[in-house]
Amino acid sequence: MENKSPLLITFLARYLGVGLIATGVHYLIFLALLMTGFAAPLLASICGGMAGAVASYIGNKSYCFVADGSKEFRPFRFALVALATNFGNGVGMWFLIKLNMSPFISQIVMTVAITVLGFIAHRFWTFSHADITSVSRAP
Repeated sequence: MENKSPLLITFLARYLGVGLIATGVHYLIFLALLMTGFAAPLLASICGGMAGAVASYIGNKSYCFVADGSKEFRPFRFALVALATNFGNGVGMWFLIKLNMSPFISQIVMTVAITVLGFIAHRFWTFSHADITSVSRAP
């Protein structure tokens, strides 16, 4: 029986690496908009989340999920998940800020929650035809 643990660990490292980059893009936009006063915390978070979603899609389709099946609806599915997670992020940010939590702490809490939900949605729906066991197929 083949041991798939090293492959899973490599896959998770790639997924978290892409997520780290996408989160960096999200936070950079979030902080820039917030610190310049150009946008309120909720709008800054949503704008950052949209930019992070684009970075996440590019990274995940290139480095994590190697498609074997149809690619026809993948961008549409990714966009739906991104919209849902951005909506969830926005609702969560609104709720946490209403509880007088710092916008920065609120964003960290929501990032953790959205990362878990986003992974599940992307793995089992967006990239459902992807081959994650053949890590050597990805660059």
